[in-house]
Amino acid sequence: MANEIPKEKALALVADFADVYVSSYGGELMKPVKASFKLSEKKGHYYKIQKKYIISSTGYIQLNKAASINIVTPKSVIVDGKEENNPYVERHPITRAIDSVAVRKIGIGFSPIGNMTVIDKTLFYNVYTYLIQSIQAKMKAKEWDNKTNRLTDKPKHPGCGVVGTREDKPEKGKWIFYLTADPLGIWVNYEHQAILDCLEEHTQRQRFGDRIAQKICERNILRDHPAIGVDTVFPDEDKTARVNVYSWRHELNPQNLDDILRQAEKGTKEYDIKAEVVEPDAEEEKTEREQETKTEEEMKPRPGQEEPPPEFWDKQAKQAEAEKEATGKDKAEKKIADENLFEEQEQKNAKKRNNKKLANLTFGIFCKSIILK
Repeated sequence: MANEIPKEKALALVADFADVYVSSYGGELMKPVKASFKLSEKKGHYYKIQKKYIISSTGYIQLNKAASINIVTPKSVIVDGKEENNPYVERHPITRAIDSVAVRKIGIGFSPIGNMTVIDKTLFYNVYTYLIQSIQAKMKAKEWDNKTNRLTDKPKHPGCGVVGTREDKPEKGKWIFYLTADPLGIWVNYEHQAILDCLEEHTQRQRFGDRIAQKICERNILRDHPAIGVDTVFPDEDKTARVNVYSWRHELNPQNLDDILRQAEKGTKEYDIKAEVVEPDAEEEKTEREQETKTEEEMKPRPGQEEPPPEFWDKQAKQAEAEKEATGKDKAEKKIADENLFEEQEQKNAKKRNNKKLANLTFGIFCKSIILK
């Protein structure tokens, strides 16, 4: 190949997995880079599930500062065999709250050995499914015995729900039926505190469902791309963990990315493409939902605070932009409306000035007539 460089003259980096040599892409010379990141549990870079420490979306964003994986959102996503706008959000016909989200993301970047690799993920996020899962978790929860440090067989939330059919409604309590596998479902006592907690979580999903789905999809891409390729970490005593990332300095511009994206969507064999349809697991969903809710609260102005954090204003601007697009208002229309309002105000001001001049003139004539008399 014309672009091939003799390895004995182009050794650039001795990595953990292999020796890495200078490479080229599209006629541009690329150099490998090794970056060592210090992830912190306190900063939310990873979280603990049972005995494992899993990297969060915040942690992957940190690692991607070196990996330089470009995540793009295609214009469309396939839902039930149809092409829909991406992301595709289904809303309740009455409340307009989010029922489900389908989102597709594509990650474009170089592998540690310099090959262009594309990760294509489509994620389906069903709000109703997670409501059922959270209710079932409350029903299965057992009390903890502090004396023996063991779980007991005693239910932690007795009377919060029972499995049955529509005809099996319990007598005591306030009940509502949720279908799971027709004709079976769950009768839920919506006066029970455990169920009220489930409904609060459900409201959070309805509010932030589209953002949660997109963050989980992007996290899965960064996790599976070979430039990072790490899922778990092993923290030190100070609750931090080191992760090495191998990337390449390159000159890819937006035009290059658009070309790669178009070919990736067609399923070209020119690049290493890994496509997958996924659903987030319960722990992953819980982590991102809690993080999204926490972020929302942290960004609100505090009493006595002179000025909210910059993120607050950025969020306000994005929401205003989204609302403007949703209602179909255009910048030109707003400008015309402002100009019309300004012109109308000017006409009113001119009329006031003329009335004042006329009043002064009349008063002057009146005073003159008195002097003449």
